[in-house]
Amino acid sequence: MPHLVEMHEKYAAKGLVIVTVSVDPADQKDLVDQARSFLKKKSVPFRNLLLNEPSDFWNKKLDFTIPPCYYVFDRHGKWVRFRGVDYDDGVNHDDLEKTVIRMLSEK
Repeated sequence: MPHLVEMHEKYAAKGLVIVTVSVDPADQKDLVDQARSFLKKKSVPFRNLLLNEPSDFWNKKLDFTIPPCYYVFDRHGKWVRFRGVDYDDGVNHDDLEKTVIRMLSEK
């Protein structure tokens, strides 16, 4: 999470918008509360949403497996996905930031 806060601080003025989405089942209050508590503790400066759709719905649409998973959208809705399972030691944040910079520079 710190890298997202840092990217927000560096690029928000250039148009970067970060939204976190929790996929914890809305009916499992303890998990939702844990996620909410984590985000509050980290003082994240961006919008945080709770996805309230069946997992099979968003799994198919997003090819989501397990967290973390990052989606970077350009100004035209084109996106690049970074999934933790695609890397040996988690998402490469340098690659993620390079993609953000490239997409912010596009018109």
